[in-house]
Amino acid sequence: GGRWQEERCGGVPSSPQSRPSAMGVTYDQPTVEHICARLRKLIQESFQKHLYATAIFYADKLVSLNHQVEDLYTLAECYFKNREYRRVLNLLKKHSDITMGDERLKLLAAQSLMECRDWEECLRYLEDNTSADDTVCDRKMASVFALLRGKVYEVTENQENALVWYEKAVQFDPYCHEALDRLVGNHLLTLDKEVLLLSGLKLHEEDEWLRHLYAAKLAAARSSAVNPLEEARPAAPLLPQGDVDAAPVTAVFEHGAWWGRGRQRRLQQAANGEVQSLDEYPIPHLPQALAQNGHTLAAQATRYFYEGDYETCYGISKRVLEDDPYHLAALPVHIASLVMLDMKNVVFYVAHQLVSAYPSAAVAWFTAGCYYYMIRKYEHARRFFHKALAIDHNFAPAWIAYGHAFAHHDESDQALAAYRTASRVFPGSHLPWLFIGMEYVRTNSLQLAQQCLECARTLMPTDPHIYNEIGVVAFHRKNYNRACDLLLQALQFSSTPHEATCSNLGHAFLKCRVFDRALEAFHQAHRLSP
Repeated sequence: GGRWQEERCGGVPSSPQSRPSAMGVTYDQPTVEHICARLRKLIQESFQKHLYATAIFYADKLVSLNHQVEDLYTLAECYFKNREYRRVLNLLKKHSDITMGDERLKLLAAQSLMECRDWEECLRYLEDNTSADDTVCDRKMASVFALLRGKVYEVTENQENALVWYEKAVQFDPYCHEALDRLVGNHLLTLDKEVLLLSGLKLHEEDEWLRHLYAAKLAAARSSAVNPLEEARPAAPLLPQGDVDAAPVTAVFEHGAWWGRGRQRRLQQAANGEVQSLDEYPIPHLPQALAQNGHTLAAQATRYFYEGDYETCYGISKRVLEDDPYHLAALPVHIASLVMLDMKNVVFYVAHQLVSAYPSAAVAWFTAGCYYYMIRKYEHARRFFHKALAIDHNFAPAWIAYGHAFAHHDESDQALAAYRTASRVFPGSHLPWLFIGMEYVRTNSLQLAQQCLECARTLMPTDPHIYNEIGVVAFHRKNYNRACDLLLQALQFSSTPHEATCSNLGHAFLKCRVFDRALEAFHQAHRLSP
């Protein structure tokens, strides 16, 4: 009783942590440490069960009891997992003396600023608090910081700096998938630069399969079944000068017949769920089990789409989505194949499923736009494509489809504006220049069409559609011999003969008064599209 009287009368109180509770427990330092240990266990259990609110409750008490950096990081991570990004920033600002010395806390701060879409502040924070020198100790953490800078620059439409920082992220850590995924197969770099980047990856010798898995995306863009890391880059061939007799039209059509047999075989394989071909790139370079992986099949489907073999593309991408209905890498090409095959009801169903499951994903609204595009409600289609682009400004399919929706509504200026934006956002893609050229052909601006089609040919020297369009330009300029040669070259480059090219060739041969070849070309067009 004397000690109690001493405290009541203003004597020196006992330490709060050693003061007895009503139950007689003394909260001395060892007891508090035991409490902290139990709190850490409770937090870990809650975290593993994804009970983030419970974890936050206990972590908050832990930080009050103990200001260790590990406990502060635990609370910040709990806030982040619970999507309370402003609380993360407030906590780290309050404990800035600890934050400045821990790279993990800096990373959480930067990622929270990104989640709050505070791009300028995030960039300023990364510049002030992170280093991009080659002398950094933790190269994997430096890679993550470089990746975040790239993402911020990309979302603020500073493409040049975004590429620089993505490349730095890969230099620091060749296993940084997000940076590589942006750089390879997304038309941000030219094909030559993509090949150079992949060839220079410093991977473990047992991880060479990873290099080939990325390179499969390049093979898809080239419509090629060979290894792009070994294949010589084809130079843009000299355009023919108009010698009709030198053009082996029969050989071209025999090539088309060979394609037809190969296509039937691929369709049967896709229907049966078989591997496409054991010697087809990249399968020989992968562990056997990865031949059926979604990313491998998505690359194969993309290649068949670029070749114009939409049925096989659909069959393969459908297999991927049957295994994983929301495989985002396979969805764009699957939707594109459905559009080309005019499967309106399926597109409607997929759009409904995606908008319900992923309302914040650009591909969901792109799919909805595709449905309205297919039923020729172009104004509705544009609205959904625009929404997709508002979510992800760098979603290439939506830019192209946005331009198409304007072009089909005879709004040429807006279509050209969409295609030009796509050419600026995706400098490595030839498609925007091809479609700009096609739009100029449609409006009879032949000189401008020729220039844009030449740009497309420089980027992709083996795309048959480019030669078809340049042949159409020559036809309109009444240079019929040259048109014949260009259209024949288009057929030689094509692994999938196209009805429009054969029909155009027939008309060009008619103008040259080569009637037997014209008839042969029209017969081939009729066989392709009865």
